[in-house]
Amino acid sequence: MRFIDELYELYKGHFNGDEEDITAVVVGVLHEQERDDLLRLVKEMDEEELFHMLATYMIEVLKRKIAMEDEQFPAPFVH
Repeated sequence: MRFIDELYELYKGHFNGDEEDITAVVVGVLHEQERDDLLRLVKEMDEEELFHMLATYMIEVLKRKIAMEDEQFPAPFVH
């Protein structure tokens, strides 16, 4: 994806391999975008990129839902 390549080139000196750094940059850049900008990025994706993006998003959302459910209804303690 061209946008990712440009983002990487712009910030590659700021990444130290820490996931928190990457997350901070991505979230910061996305917050600066308008809805139309984000939709344009999605429209530029090929099918594989779109599939991967949606799969990653859905997996993460399901993980959060499961974690929240586990916090609400912890498994009973078994001796």
